[in-house]
Amino acid sequence: MLRLSLAFTFAALLGACSDFPQLDDAVSPAAKTAPYPSLVPMDQALANAQDVQITDETVSTLNGRMNGLKRRATRAKRPVIDTETRNRLQDAIKRHQ
Repeated sequence: MLRLSLAFTFAALLGACSDFPQLDDAVSPAAKTAPYPSLVPMDQALANAQDVQITDETVSTLNGRMNGLKRRATRAKRPVIDTETRNRLQDAIKRHQ
């Protein structure tokens, strides 16, 4: 049991040393050389947040997007294979069993 746990620990530690190229490639060279962003006082951040206004246009845009996503979700729930094709495939499976 001790050998198994040591082997598992070694494998876990070895895996932790690997590189993640998909994450390394996601950061652009400009972002890698950019300076660290400055921190903003909380009062200033809250004041800037209150300047954002939601208008009727914003609401209608979001409602349109929401309705589009609902229609897309409804289409995604439909069967991928139509009934005729499904029956033909089922018959072929029965013939080959």
